[in-house]
Amino acid sequence: MRLTPLYDVVSTRYYPELTRELAMKIGGEYSSDRISKTNFEQLAADAGLAKPLVRRRVPELAEAILLNLGKTGIEHPVAEALAEQIRERCNAACHHFKN
Repeated sequence: MRLTPLYDVVSTRYYPELTRELAMKIGGEYSSDRISKTNFEQLAADAGLAKPLVRRRVPELAEAILLNLGKTGIEHPVAEALAEQIRERCNAACHHFKN
């Protein structure tokens, strides 16, 4: 199993007039601002995955994103603002899943 390519991701976080609601829920939650470790555990149960696998994989993916975030080669104020938001989310995921 792997994540879909990044071109399938549409970031609305940068634009305050757009919704932050996800098109598909994660563990019963549609609000990207409220997704927690518990929601990922529920997603694991819903998908028939082992919770320990998901608990391990989410921070692994967040760390991989952090390692590669600066390698896009895109220098633009919007890209930099989005990168900072992604960095904050990844750091939060790493913190919450390791506790």
